[in-house]
Amino acid sequence: MRLHGKIASSLLVSIALLTSGCGGGSGSGSSASTTTTSTANEWTWMSGSNTTNALGVYGALGVSSASNVPGARSVSVSWIDSSGSLWLFGGDSPTTGWLNDLWEFNPTTKAWTWVSGSSTAGTKGTYGTIGVASTSNVPGAREGAIGWTDSSGNLWLYGGGGNDSTGAYGGLNDVWEFSPTAKTWTWVSGANTVNAPGVYGTEGTAAASNAPEGRENSVNWIDTDGNLWIFGGEGLNPVGNAYNDLWRFQP
Repeated sequence: MRLHGKIASSLLVSIALLTSGCGGGSGSGSSASTTTTSTANEWTWMSGSNTTNALGVYGALGVSSASNVPGARSVSVSWIDSSGSLWLFGGDSPTTGWLNDLWEFNPTTKAWTWVSGSSTAGTKGTYGTIGVASTSNVPGAREGAIGWTDSSGNLWLYGGGGNDSTGAYGGLNDVWEFSPTAKTWTWVSGANTVNAPGVYGTEGTAAASNAPEGRENSVNWIDTDGNLWIFGGEGLNPVGNAYNDLWRFQP
């Protein structure tokens, strides 16, 4: 019986697969197959503890170490810089409280570096002079803040629920910039005290005096021009107030 070209070709391919063991057993009845390793849709445990509520290992400030690791926490702020390093700021520790520590994780060396802030919870903010960078400046401990990265690789932080310059807890509306190169914070905008009232000004008109009321857990976006947009969030004066206002901040 003669077979058409396409049918014959398909039959020959099927026979080749069977005889090579890819589609079935060999003559002895054993299966010949090759196992391949795939990382698609798979998790890899890279750092940290496999138990809950682990404490942090800070090491020396500014010194990378394989033994360093941030403590367990939630509602932190995160960034990724232009070099691919991961950044983590603050959050709520179930064992100690609100934090203001800043960490960098290098995916190449698999090591954490404690970069800024305190190793203890509940630290108040040191604001310095608005618009002036200083090695002594640092945001207070907080949770539920917003973070983003600008085109120059600087890290930005807005608001959250935390401690102000006096150590009082409440809603924050401060804006901070951190330079990974100089390792300095700059207080850019907003109040250095908690629960500052919102100053709305005229809708659609920018003004240096405008500012959202202090809040946490807002939604945020960064547009193509590098502007920050925030929507809503939870106010803390009193706790439970929710907002539906939309704001734009131009760094």
